[in-house]
Amino acid sequence: MQLPQPVARQNPFLRNPQASPPASNERLYVVIIDNDTNTYEQVIRICMKALQISEQEAFQIALAVDHNGEAIVFEGMRAEAQAVADIIRTIGIEVQLRPVV
Repeated sequence: MQLPQPVARQNPFLRNPQASPPASNERLYVVIIDNDTNTYEQVIRICMKALQISEQEAFQIALAVDHNGEAIVFEGMRAEAQAVADIIRTIGIEVQLRPVV
């Protein structure tokens, strides 16, 4: 008895080998999205930690997020922006990385 020939299948976890990798020199914005979970105090503290800013500056960010639904809090290279976003996300805040255009 002969076994059937294996069917070639694309591994869904492999990246497209023809796709170009993300540019490491890409500039991104870090954007905090408002939610009904985190308090002003939590947003202020995490912004102070992630952005190395004063309490007053962090308070202004918390106000902007609350009043506008979102706020750009950082602009930088991909690695820096990702590091900032990762810190902010630790308390459950939604953070988006957007390309600087």
